[in-house]
Amino acid sequence: MSGGPDVFSCGAEVFARAFGEELSPRVAERVAAYGIRCRRMAREERDGWLRKIVATLLEAQLSRAGERRLGDWENGWQENLDRFLAEPCASSLVPGYFGKYAALRLNGELVAPASAGCEHDMLAALQDWLFDAWLAKAPAVYEFGCGTGHNLSRVRRANPEARLYGCDWAGSSNRLVEAIGQSGLLGRVAARRFNIFEPDAALRLEPGAAVYTVASLEQVGEGFRPFLDYLEDNRPSVCVHIEPVAELLDPKRLLDYLSIRYFEKRGYLSGFLDELRRREALGRVEILKAQRTNVGSLFIEGYSTVVWRPR
Repeated sequence: MSGGPDVFSCGAEVFARAFGEELSPRVAERVAAYGIRCRRMAREERDGWLRKIVATLLEAQLSRAGERRLGDWENGWQENLDRFLAEPCASSLVPGYFGKYAALRLNGELVAPASAGCEHDMLAALQDWLFDAWLAKAPAVYEFGCGTGHNLSRVRRANPEARLYGCDWAGSSNRLVEAIGQSGLLGRVAARRFNIFEPDAALRLEPGAAVYTVASLEQVGEGFRPFLDYLEDNRPSVCVHIEPVAELLDPKRLLDYLSIRYFEKRGYLSGFLDELRRREALGRVEILKAQRTNVGSLFIEGYSTVVWRPR
């Protein structure tokens, strides 16, 4: 991708603005190492992408999230498993949905990626910030809806000692996480079969464990309550969610409005933060952080952050 006067580096200052707080020196160093670069768009280019978003929202048929998509995820993670078995490296774990469009969301604007792997690296920067703050001291960390397991490496970087568990309802995901552990790419990692729609009460979290999700609750729509009940019952030390949260966006802003409409069109996570607030008012949970992160993909700002714990 070419450079030019409109290309800018996305280092600690850019992400500090996005996240609303300064990054620690350790996280700032990690973010700088990604070498993330973006390009500012001219109005005509931006309008072209806005037209694409609107046209997509007007489509009569647009696949919706939900339990019926298990087969899609089985097939998707199997593709990554096949790649990983052929070439056991971190790049083989990156899901295919990253980098589909030459447009991203950053600090309230549409920008064009100008570095390889830009979209994936922007999410990695967000994870470095959150995991360093919330997961660094947990004796065990569980990711629910782990997919290819590609997020677990950022947990390991923040917490070198924790036992890591990649939990997913897709068998291909379970096999991939097992292969990651056997390859030596990531130590002390194990796979667990788990359906967020129908949590298995027999899977008990280790004492003091931390929990996180990344764009996996996205797929459950309004069906997240059994999972919240499961977490309350298991009492993890902290729960970190990087998910689409409409309650944190501003429908008076065009990009936010289009994001919310896309959530609705696809049947993405709905009412999650409002339910946590209801449970907090009842004294059942404590919300530690709830904020937008100003980072997203073409269609949505889908990486808002909610951190909470059972009381």
